[in-house]
Amino acid sequence: MKRVLLLFCFCSLAFAAVAQQVGIKGGATYGTFSGDGAKDYDYRLGYAGGLFFQKYINDIIGTQVEILYTSRGAKNEFRSGSNTIEDRFRYNYIDVPVMLHVSAGGLFFDLGPQASFLVKAHQIRETTPESGNTVTSKKTDVTDHPYPIDFGYAAGIGYRGASNIGLELRYTGGLKDIDDEGPFVGQQRRNSTFFVMLSFML
Repeated sequence: MKRVLLLFCFCSLAFAAVAQQVGIKGGATYGTFSGDGAKDYDYRLGYAGGLFFQKYINDIIGTQVEILYTSRGAKNEFRSGSNTIEDRFRYNYIDVPVMLHVSAGGLFFDLGPQASFLVKAHQIRETTPESGNTVTSKKTDVTDHPYPIDFGYAAGIGYRGASNIGLELRYTGGLKDIDDEGPFVGQQRRNSTFFVMLSFML
């Protein structure tokens, strides 16, 4: 955890030193797992927030680097005997996308690779008996199960007005299976997340 926070601070200072423009952003995530081993998973809501740094090559094309604290994961509901069980996976990452940024007339597009550094991971299991009277909840730390670094890509579209406030829709997809240890090793599960974010250029 301390190493990740130090990485966050170091990257923020490094990118701010070379950026022409700096901003803040935050919003909601809607994530699940994709791949052959993730066919029964549903989306779950999360959040994201952090900083972004822009440097333009000309009036239209530039680069954008971001440092975002992002809640990813998925949920899965199934039956076991007379019980209904819901597993919710909460994986928190620091995302560092490095993207091509194209803007014209307020409309902008972003596309590029992304590295995600795992901060914390939990599995929350809720068991509901057929009677529905008592719900049992158990939270387990599974930080050691996913790989500590996930690689993927990010693509988004948005609009920024004259007030420097922007609204964007983004999708990020993982390029590798996330499981390093635990019961899901060998299954194809990759991160798949939609973002809706507001941003403000400082």
